[in-house]
Amino acid sequence: MTYASMLVAVEDGEESDSRLELACDLAIAFDALLIGLSVGSIAPPLYDPMAGGAMVGELLTLYRDMAEADVERARVRFEEITADRALETEWRGGVGYPSEFASRAARAADLVILGGRNRLAPGHAPDVADVLMGCGRPVLVTPPTRLRSPVGSPAFVAWKDCREARHALAGAIPLLQRASSVTLYSVCTAEENEAADGEIGEVVRYLARHEIQAEPVIALKGEQPAGRQILDEAMAREAGLIVAGAYGHARLREWALGGVTRDLIADSAICLALAH
Repeated sequence: MTYASMLVAVEDGEESDSRLELACDLAIAFDALLIGLSVGSIAPPLYDPMAGGAMVGELLTLYRDMAEADVERARVRFEEITADRALETEWRGGVGYPSEFASRAARAADLVILGGRNRLAPGHAPDVADVLMGCGRPVLVTPPTRLRSPVGSPAFVAWKDCREARHALAGAIPLLQRASSVTLYSVCTAEENEAADGEIGEVVRYLARHEIQAEPVIALKGEQPAGRQILDEAMAREAGLIVAGAYGHARLREWALGGVTRDLIADSAICLALAH
């Protein structure tokens, strides 16, 4: 298994540059097409009932021009960073709602690369939660400051026997095949221990069929939140990648992530391979 194409969100600033540099490294490692994406959003103008409609139209035109200028700056930066690398690249840029635009663009990619804790999201950059729930692809979430590369470092799989975790594990197999070691980590209560032992053994055998040797670890749930327990264990093992299911629920037209996923995105300095 491999990634033949990747989609990376590009904005202005050091965090975006770091994310794009990582995306270039991954595209080279997997010999994949790298697709850059930037979406400019038009902020709704404040409406003055005493002003004429022409004024509102002028403001909308101004905001659109500003959004298009942001996208053009991102395109130029994408070309600057990728220019000296032996990469096949494409560009997707437009004006609209960033998360919706990115979710649709994911149809052309095997892996979507986004920034976690992005100060520009959701108005001027794709929001991780929205894209996770709508793109139908595995998402690699990069922290603002990354400790290690997700390739060539230990990988840490936060296992829970559910659809989201299975999807995340399958989507991360190309990355796991390039990890220096893999830990399959399950947090459970004392009552769940016996069942978890059988389940995690099957997953170890599944990974072995993909030439991935995983160390199974079953940990009793402590007093701290599960997300914090997972992060502490991953940090102790010097992981460069955490693989986890993205658990969430719909609320009207918005998506809200569950506590473990939210904690991982909010606190992790390690790249996250997530899927819903």
